[in-house]
Amino acid sequence: MLRTKNSKAQVGSEQYELDNLYKNSRCGLWGICIYLAVTLIAFYCKDQSLATMLSPQLMQKLGAVPPVFMAVVVLWISTLSALTVIVGRLFHATIPSSTRSQLAFRIGFYILFFAVGGLGQWFNELFVSGLVVLALQHYNVSSYYSRAIDMNLAICNSMPQESL
Repeated sequence: MLRTKNSKAQVGSEQYELDNLYKNSRCGLWGICIYLAVTLIAFYCKDQSLATMLSPQLMQKLGAVPPVFMAVVVLWISTLSALTVIVGRLFHATIPSSTRSQLAFRIGFYILFFAVGGLGQWFNELFVSGLVVLALQHYNVSSYYSRAIDMNLAICNSMPQESL
């Protein structure tokens, strides 16, 4: 059987889709790498706070700093809900949520705890909770896209081989 223009276009689009699946499968790992880089910066700044870096006049204009326990409550609620969503997506084998949003939330907690002055006290909890969420997110992303890649390769292999 000879190749036609349509079969070449179909093979090209399948290759493009396969390349996108491989690219998407690494998205969770990039999130973990970026998180670890931001963690190094947060570790360097863990003994500082926003209140110590700004002038007293500016802090007075900004108002009172919220208590640390409020940030802790938000951290644990966010962590538990993120884990619930990720486990639900794993269980139902649905498309994973965005790694960027999970990463933004975890980095946002470093900023929040820096602002309220509890980064040094809660650094270990912040790091571990973020690492657990992002590791589970990476597992979700890699397992979903690995299944999609396997299905795509199975479809490609089941297509009749065309000869020249």
